[in-house]
Amino acid sequence: MRHNMTVTALDTNGTPEDRIDAARSRIDACLAGLVPSEAIWPRRLHQAQRHALLSPGKRFRPLLTLFLAQARGLDAAKTDAAMEIGCAVEMVHAASLILDDLPCMDDADLRRNQPTTHVAFGESTAILSATALLNRAFGIIARNAEVPAEQRAELCDLLSYSVGSTGLIAGQMADLDNTGNASVSEIERVNRLKTGALFDFAADAAAILTESSAPQRAALKDFSRQIGLAFQLLDDVKDVLQSPEISGKTSGRDAGKTTLVAKHGLSETKAMLKTYLDNAKTALTRADLTGTEDLSALIDRQFAFMRDL
Repeated sequence: MRHNMTVTALDTNGTPEDRIDAARSRIDACLAGLVPSEAIWPRRLHQAQRHALLSPGKRFRPLLTLFLAQARGLDAAKTDAAMEIGCAVEMVHAASLILDDLPCMDDADLRRNQPTTHVAFGESTAILSATALLNRAFGIIARNAEVPAEQRAELCDLLSYSVGSTGLIAGQMADLDNTGNASVSEIERVNRLKTGALFDFAADAAAILTESSAPQRAALKDFSRQIGLAFQLLDDVKDVLQSPEISGKTSGRDAGKTTLVAKHGLSETKAMLKTYLDNAKTALTRADLTGTEDLSALIDRQFAFMRDL
C-alpha cells in the first residue's frame, strides 16, 4: 500500500509556528494513509495500530527529520520522501510505546490521553500491532521510489541498528535493569539508546537524503545525541512534576529507578538540560545549515516546559 499524497514543498507562509502546525497536519494525514484502514481484516489488529499511531502527538521525530533535511538543502522534489521516512520513524516510536506500556514493562494504562493499546485491545493484540507497525516502517523506506536504491538500503540498515540490540531495544533492556544504583554515565547511556537512537536515525536520514558530507553528517549526529539526551531528561522531569491529567500518560513510572532528576534534583537537572541544548545548537552550527528558523522554533516549542519552571 502506498500513500498517494503529493507534496512538492511545504507551506512557506505565516510564522514558524504556523509552518510547524501545517507540517504536523500533513504528517498526520500521511500516517493515516500509510497503515491499513480499520475496515480491513483483521479489523481489531488494524484498529489497535491506528489507536497507537494516530493518537494526538507532537510528531517531534518526523518533524525533526523533515526540518533537518530542509535546513540541509533538501530538494523540494524529495519532500514527500523525507515526510514518509519521518513517518516511518514515528511508526517505530509508536511500536516502542506500545511495548513500553505493557504490564511486563512499565505497566502503564494511559498514553496520549487515551487507554494504552494493551488496555484497549488486550496484550496479544498490542504486541502484534507493535510488530506490524515496526515491519511497516521498513517497508515504507524500502519502497520509496523517490529515494535511490542505495540510499534506501542504507536507511533500512541504519534503522535496523537504531531499533535493535545495540540501539532502542538495548536501552529498554538496560532501563529494565535499572534498580536504583546507576551512575550518571550509565543513565546517559540508557537515555542515548532508549530515546536517542531514533533521533540519531532522524539526523542520519536527513543527511542521507541531502547527500551531506562526512563532517556535516558527524555534526548532525552530534546534534541528535544531545537533543536525545535533552528530550529524555525533559520526559523524566515531566514524570515527576506533571499529573496524568496534564501529561496525558501514566506518571510515576520511574519510581525505584535512578534518573538524573532523582540523582541531582530539579535545579541541577535544568542546568544539565540547558547544557544538552546548548551543545545541540553548537553542533548545528557545524552542519552547514540554511533557513533554520523553523527548526529552531520546533526545538523551542518542544522544550518550552522547562522555561516555565
